[in-house]
Amino acid sequence: MIAISLDFMPAFYSRHIGLEWGEGYYFDPARRSQIETTRDRFLYDILGDYGVGSPNPTPSPGITIQPVDLVMRTQGAEWRFPADAAVESWGTPWQGMSVAEISALDPRAAADHPVVDAIIRQHTELRKLYGEAADVLGLRSGTMVIHGPYTTAHQLIGQDLFMLMYDDPRGARQVFDRVWEIYQAVFGKIARAVEAPPVQRVHIGDCAASLISAELYRTTVLPADNRVAESFSACSYHSCGPSSHLLQEFALVQGLDAIQLGPGTDLGLAQDALAESVHFQPLIDPMLMRDGGGDTVHSAISQITQRLERRGGGTLCAWSLDVDTPIENVARMYETVAEAGK
Repeated sequence: MIAISLDFMPAFYSRHIGLEWGEGYYFDPARRSQIETTRDRFLYDILGDYGVGSPNPTPSPGITIQPVDLVMRTQGAEWRFPADAAVESWGTPWQGMSVAEISALDPRAAADHPVVDAIIRQHTELRKLYGEAADVLGLRSGTMVIHGPYTTAHQLIGQDLFMLMYDDPRGARQVFDRVWEIYQAVFGKIARAVEAPPVQRVHIGDCAASLISAELYRTTVLPADNRVAESFSACSYHSCGPSSHLLQEFALVQGLDAIQLGPGTDLGLAQDALAESVHFQPLIDPMLMRDGGGDTVHSAISQITQRLERRGGGTLCAWSLDVDTPIENVARMYETVAEAGK
C-alpha cells in the first residue's frame, strides 16, 4: 500500500483563505484550534475527493514545535512569529564557543528555561479541552521526535561546525553529545509533567545530513545518532536533501525501521542498501509540484510509486508545498498513486 502525507506551507493558507499563524498558533490552544479547523475544512473543499481534509474537522489535541527551534530558544536564540510562516529561530547562540565551553553547559538550565515551563503550562489548558488525548510534542504517543545532534549543532554554531568536524572529530562528537543531553533534559522534563508513558521509539531529523561526505558522516554523525538510537527500541530517520552517497551509512543507524529520503536520492540504490523491513518515505520535490506540468508530475510520481510497489509499499511525503503550488498538480499526484493501486 502506498500512502500520501500532505503538508502545505502556512503561506499557502495565508494567501488563499487569509489564515494567520503568529505566536497564537503555538501558545493559544483556542487560536490553534481555529486555524486547524479552518485549514482542514479548506483542504476538504479543494481536495476532499482524494480523502484530504474534513467537512467537520477535529483540531489536534496537542502542541508541536520543531525540536531544533525549541533547543535554539533554550540556548538564547530569538524567536519570531510571522503571520504566514512557522516560528523562526534567529541567531547562532554557540558560534565562537569552544568545545570545552559547550561541554560545560548545564542541560538542566535548558530544561528550566521559561519557554519549557510555558509549554508545560499549556498542557493544563489542553487537558481541559481534550482530556486524556491532550499531548505535548507527541510524547504521549510513545515517540520522541528530535532533530539530530549534528543538525541541531549546525543551527547553534553555524558554518564553523564543518571546520570543527574536519579538524577535531572527537571535539565535534563531544558537542553532539551535549546537544543530545540537552534534548534529554528538556524532553524528559516535559514527559514527566504530562505523564507520558515510556518512550519506545525516536525519530531523528538530520536535515543537514546531505551536506557532508560519507566519511565525515561515518566518523562524526553516525556515532552521535547511534548514541541517541540505542536508548529506544526503534528509530525512524529523516534526511532532507539528495543523500545517495550516505545510504550505506544510514543502514548502520541502530533500530532503523523507517526512513524519509530527500528529493534526488536514488531509490534504486536505497533499495540495495537498506533492509526490506525499512519503510520508505521519499520526500517529493516541492519545486516539481510547483513548477512541473501535469504530465511531468505524473511521470515523476509514477516512477517513485513503481519503486515503492516493488518494495511492498511506502509513504510519499509531499511536504512544504509552496504557496504557488497548483492544486491540479496535487490532484495529479493523488490520481497517479491511485492508478498504481489498481
